[in-house]
Amino acid sequence: MKKQTVFWDVDTQLDFMRPKGKLYVPGAEDIIDKVSEVRKFVLEGGYSMIADIDWHSAENEEISDSPDFKRTFPPHCMAGSPGSQRVGYLGSVPIEYVQINKMTTDALRKLVEKNQFHVVIRKKSIDAFENPNTHRLVALVRPKVVVVFGVALDFCVYYVLRGLAEHKAIKLILLKDVVKALGARPEHQILNELRQMGVKITEFADLKRQLLLRSPTKDECDVADQG
Repeated sequence: MKKQTVFWDVDTQLDFMRPKGKLYVPGAEDIIDKVSEVRKFVLEGGYSMIADIDWHSAENEEISDSPDFKRTFPPHCMAGSPGSQRVGYLGSVPIEYVQINKMTTDALRKLVEKNQFHVVIRKKSIDAFENPNTHRLVALVRPKVVVVFGVALDFCVYYVLRGLAEHKAIKLILLKDVVKALGARPEHQILNELRQMGVKITEFADLKRQLLLRSPTKDECDVADQG
């Protein structure tokens, strides 16, 4: 079933993705078309999508006028600002939101109990799993495969994969041609760490081919074992 594979879209917001953004990720504009291509395949193909976005206020610990660019950063993706908006194709599947404050289990379940969903997790820090709802949401979805893409590889993408890796039953895939990094660490070092976590590194075209060729009755978790 398509619900067994979920795509996770990390921080593809204007402030990161465009050169005019407040915390521009170098080269991120070059993957906007690819981000749109992935989203279109997912949303028009019946797959579900989880996204996380920065949703900052001035009092957030991450926001600083003297940032160290490790745990603190200049103001960016301020809640409701143009820079906080996701860029590229978003499709017609209704988008619903996971709030920063703790939500009830019933409220979270309603977001993901449908056959297809497009859910956006708002967060106030680098790590999406610091939102008190994120681990609980993943536990409710119970995906067999999660495919991750977005920015920045060396920060928020890394933390998403690290958080998902705590859910031992999930097979993780990173689309290496649909990510960009800020350059805090060498990319090969990050990818090697992710491989050690058990993350499969592939390109979107290869994954798409596997999904399209896969028999409808075959378990979707096999996708993560191929290649």
